[in-house]
Amino acid sequence: MSTLIYGAGSLGLYFAARLAQAGEEVILKARGTAVERSRTEPLRVLGGESAEEVSGVQVIDSLVGVRADTAIIATKAWQVAEAARDLSAVLPPEAPVLTTQNGIDAPNSAGEYLRDGQVFASTVVVIANRVGPLDVRLIGPEVSLTMGSPAGRTASSARRLTEALCAAGAATTWTDDITAALWKKFALICSYGGVGAVVDAPVGQTRADVRTRGLVSAAMREVFAVAAVEGVQLTPEDFDEVLQVYLSGFAPETTSSMHRDLLAGRPSELEDQVGAVVHRSQRLGVPTPVLDTIYAAMAPREARVRVRAR
Repeated sequence: MSTLIYGAGSLGLYFAARLAQAGEEVILKARGTAVERSRTEPLRVLGGESAEEVSGVQVIDSLVGVRADTAIIATKAWQVAEAARDLSAVLPPEAPVLTTQNGIDAPNSAGEYLRDGQVFASTVVVIANRVGPLDVRLIGPEVSLTMGSPAGRTASSARRLTEALCAAGAATTWTDDITAALWKKFALICSYGGVGAVVDAPVGQTRADVRTRGLVSAAMREVFAVAAVEGVQLTPEDFDEVLQVYLSGFAPETTSSMHRDLLAGRPSELEDQVGAVVHRSQRLGVPTPVLDTIYAAMAPREARVRVRAR
């Protein structure tokens, strides 16, 4: 079976490497330096003092003539629609496509171009940083993910995809309520990622300070409040679970990709994460003072980066 991975950031490189190591046929849609380097260099997964070289990944910059059995969209959130549009031209209509982005809007964005029921969404837990055009550094354990169908399809409809992921060593769980799972992950990433970006501090520092720890907790509650008005079924136990992940589930040096991008002057997922909550809260009349402040503080920085990136 062939898997097309669209996007050669940290997650795209990681999935490409692990799937290839499992014997899957892997096509990686990349661009620029990654494509050029792939002619003479392998992908590498770095961890501690080790470096695993991975061969067998076909790295391309055009989908012309490409055919695949399934696909993983590993772009930033704002690039999902473009990826889905390109994939719609090269995938069979029944081919499952997995979104992997933090946030809640990626499945809908992909659904603008792909068939109803073809899109599967996931929450992905792995700390991987792209440190070179073909190099990804893994910090901590291998990936675990929860996946499901926004259209209500059964697990068997994604069998080709889940089998490949499991073969690649991904701890994969199916849920019949992927919307709730996406919102739980959303609450986690918006809160610790947003507060961390504003104060430029990793998780270990924000949870060690009672003031920033309180801001993260308050931001989580704001996301849960917006979700409730949107009709998402989340429980107090869900909140406790998300909070506990922040308090004890991350290495102290952990930062979110949004935090890293914002502070490095790169386009970030601010709009797709904090902005997505703030815009919904304004429309629904739900107070979100912590997230409003984070958004107001970081949006000008994001706007300047976007202007430079044009």
